[in-house]
Amino acid sequence: MMPKLAVKLDFDEFPPEYTCRGANRSPPIRVEGILSNIESLAILATASPEGGESRVAWVLWNLPSVEQIPAGFPEGETVESPLHARQGRNDFGTLGYRGPCPEAGTTEVYLFRVYALDLDLPLASGATWEDLVRTMEGSMNQVGEVVVFATG
Repeated sequence: MMPKLAVKLDFDEFPPEYTCRGANRSPPIRVEGILSNIESLAILATASPEGGESRVAWVLWNLPSVEQIPAGFPEGETVESPLHARQGRNDFGTLGYRGPCPEAGTTEVYLFRVYALDLDLPLASGATWEDLVRTMEGSMNQVGEVVVFATG
């Protein structure tokens, strides 16, 4: 059984800044309990609208092994700031983070799952979440997740 990561956000409900109604910025994520052999982190975020189908909102990998992932990753295949990483295509047709956008009176649930890997993934930018999961197989040392809500 692999040791768990503690994954934390600074909020239980999304502030507008991290949603489509605000700046649509990726939120800061704290990751605690990273093992010493970890080379990189990967993030897979999924959006589940009330009564709707789950969709991938963010695919990010080859992040350095850090305990504080800063906010504000821009769209694009390979980003250098705030940290170097590669991004894949989300289910909304963009490369990078897509914040919650619930309709008025509904709730959207976001699941942020962080994977700790013992290598940098040999995966081309723009890949899908399926590509990410397949490429991580055998290199995943730890995983942790956090759930956050957004209300319309």
